[in-house]
Amino acid sequence: MSITLSKGVSNYFIDQFSATLYHVLEQTDSKFAQAVRTEPILNAEDKAFDMIGSLTLTEKTGRNPATPIEDLTTQRRWVFTTPFHQGVLKDKDDDLSMIVEPTSDIILNFHSAVNQKKDDIILTAMDATVTSGRRAGTSITWAAQDGNVKYTGVDTGRTIAHDTAEGNASAADTGMTLEKIELVKEYFANNDLNDDVPVWGAISPRQATNLFGQSEYVNVDFNTQKPLATGRIIKNWHGINWIVSTKIVIGSTNDVDGDVNVFRCPFWAQDGIILGVQDAVTIEMSIRSDLSYSQQIYVHMNMGAMRMDEDRVCFVECQS
Repeated sequence: MSITLSKGVSNYFIDQFSATLYHVLEQTDSKFAQAVRTEPILNAEDKAFDMIGSLTLTEKTGRNPATPIEDLTTQRRWVFTTPFHQGVLKDKDDDLSMIVEPTSDIILNFHSAVNQKKDDIILTAMDATVTSGRRAGTSITWAAQDGNVKYTGVDTGRTIAHDTAEGNASAADTGMTLEKIELVKEYFANNDLNDDVPVWGAISPRQATNLFGQSEYVNVDFNTQKPLATGRIIKNWHGINWIVSTKIVIGSTNDVDGDVNVFRCPFWAQDGIILGVQDAVTIEMSIRSDLSYSQQIYVHMNMGAMRMDEDRVCFVECQS
């Protein structure tokens, strides 16, 4: 039996819909939100974050020497949020009670839309231009920070080429390999990443297939899990927290040399990407008297992401 509401949508349905959508979102957050540092942005459209430079100690010689003073170096970076929204209509003759079910199409579609947009925001920030400066007057580009330069060792580039022959890698192995993962770990070690900071990597289903072809990945002598038996990716293998996403797609002549189509798979330290959240999700329901008194469901979110430190991000190219 359908429910018709002549005097508006009851608070029960508004509260129940909101509670159900919040619950579903909390149960299965976006793939990438768990892998970054989330910061609230209150009563503002943007927020500045200061990165403090490192300090070194000097040797004390003699008694009562002058106290050494070192000026702190700082770099200010900004997160700008962007609002996103969507609404749907339910006709008076539809069964309104169905929209509050956790498995209803409306709940699941909104859940997917919110999380997909959140993933897009985070992925874009990996190599996007960062606004910096005291008054947001300068920019930091990925390319200018050696982002489009091949990694060959300490203090070099931030891209592990698809045909790299560095370390134990072979130029003939153009997919995702254990040897490239070793270079990722070497990259972060060269940048003094704290061992307690999680490292994440995003790959497409094709790179997941590459891993299943690695003997070190499927052999229980190298790990305690059986990926072939379960058909699932090992979430934390070789010190990397893996995310398999169809958002990692092959590009067009997008390798570091600009002549080969590759998947550019980002790897990052969790504290290297900041997700600024002004409005995680707001849900409104109302009656549209101009549309045959249909019930309108409206969802709004407002957030943005920013790369905090180039040393905390690198890319691995995979040709296939």
